Amino acid sequence: MNGLIAMEEEKDYSFISDNSWDLYLETLKNVGVFVIGGRTYEVSLRTGAFPYPDCLNVVMTSKSPNNQWGNNVVFTDQEPYEVLEMIGTKGFNEVIVTGGHLSTSFLQDKLVDEIWVNLMPHVFSRGVNIFSGNQFEAKLELIDNQQNDEGEVLLKYKVLK
Repeated sequence: MNGLIAMEEEKDYSFISDNSWDLYLETLKNVGVFVIGGRTYEVSLRTGAFPYPDCLNVVMTSKSPNNQWGNNVVFTDQEPYEVLEMIGTKGFNEVIVTGGHLSTSFLQDKLVDEIWVNLMPHVFSRGVNIFSGNQFEAKLELIDNQQNDEGEVLLKYKVLK
């Protein structure tokens, strides 16, 4: 509700319901490509979620970690448009991008078609912003909304270009 996607310490994700996690993982599987930044990679690695199953995991980072996962994981320091070009050569035409700084970079470069926001019935005052970094503005059009039995609302927006 307040634009935060994780608590400040990024250790407690109990506010995310099983239903939301299932939707998230199913969407990853259907799209086939997940692009994350270095911070999300480190948190996912620490929590045991990395690599995400059934999809190509692309980690955008300036570091060069040892890839112990094989072909389903790619580490890159390329620009967002270059990452999308690389993913396209692998036969994918959709990607999921997550993380505050990374989402901002893709949005600023006008590479985002849709934004999905899942509102949880839980608030906290400090944490990771859904968008962060450079100043920008994007206009959106609501294209779908769904509410589940747990009081969560999924909002789907088209990015107007």
